[in-house]
Amino acid sequence: MKIEFTKRRLYAHLIIGALWFVLGVTGLILGENIYWFGYGYLMIGILYLGHFLYDQKHQYLIIENGRITKNILYGFKNKMNVDEIQEIKKVGGDFILKLDTKTLKINIDLIDNTALLKLMEVLKEIDLPSEKSFLTS
Repeated sequence: MKIEFTKRRLYAHLIIGALWFVLGVTGLILGENIYWFGYGYLMIGILYLGHFLYDQKHQYLIIENGRITKNILYGFKNKMNVDEIQEIKKVGGDFILKLDTKTLKINIDLIDNTALLKLMEVLKEIDLPSEKSFLTS
C-alpha cells in the first residue's frame, strides 16, 4: 500500500519546476552578456521536475510485507519492520515511530487525507501497550 503525498505538494513542484525551466530557456535565448544564468535556472527547473517525477512514482511511504519504507529523493530510504515498532508518538504534526536503535519521523502534513486514514489504520493494528501508542489512548 502506498501512502501518497498531497496533490498540492506534487503540483507545486511541477509548477515551480516548469517556471524555472521556462525562465532558463528564456535566459538562454534572450541573454547576451549573462547567458550563464539561463543554465543555472534551467538546472534548477530540471531538478524540480525530477523531484516531481520521483515523488509521483514512489510517493511518501510504502507499507508492504510488514515493512514501512519512507522514500526520500536526496538520501537513503528509511525502512522499519512493523513488528519491531516499540513506541508511536505524535509530536506536533509528526508521527514518530521508535525502535531500539532508530526512529522514523512521518510528517502528516505531507500525506493526502485518505492515505492518512489508511496509515492510522495500519498503526492502530500494531499491538502496543496504551502508554506506548497515542492511538490507543
